[in-house]
Amino acid sequence: MSDIKPTMMLVESSHLNEPTFSMIPATLEAPFVECIYTPNTKQLAVISKTMKDTFHFFPRLDDNGDPIPAKRRVETRSPYKEERKPIQTFYEYYLNSEEDIKAFLKVHAINDSTFDIAPFIIPVAAPAKKK
Repeated sequence: MSDIKPTMMLVESSHLNEPTFSMIPATLEAPFVECIYTPNTKQLAVISKTMKDTFHFFPRLDDNGDPIPAKRRVETRSPYKEERKPIQTFYEYYLNSEEDIKAFLKVHAINDSTFDIAPFIIPVAAPAKKK
């Protein structure tokens, strides 16, 4: 099999007030910050410890640290002046298929054999057949 040792622990969690499961680091060697299954999208979001540089928009602040209001208000934009700043964020990966999710858990979760994910995995409904 593989030389990867399980370093994450499966725990019950919630996401947007929905019961779900997530994985937390059980050892310092864990390669991920967190993994969480989102029931509404049926995806396992995996947050890596590896960082990347990205740009994000932030409200421009005045000397008091308050956001500066925009002169022209556009419905789709922020009501504040914005500036683009580089920040470091974690790499994110998304697993979509139930088979991939189960395989990932089997490799990385120390309690995969005792934690039941079935109540949290909502099967994709088959399309209704026409009569």
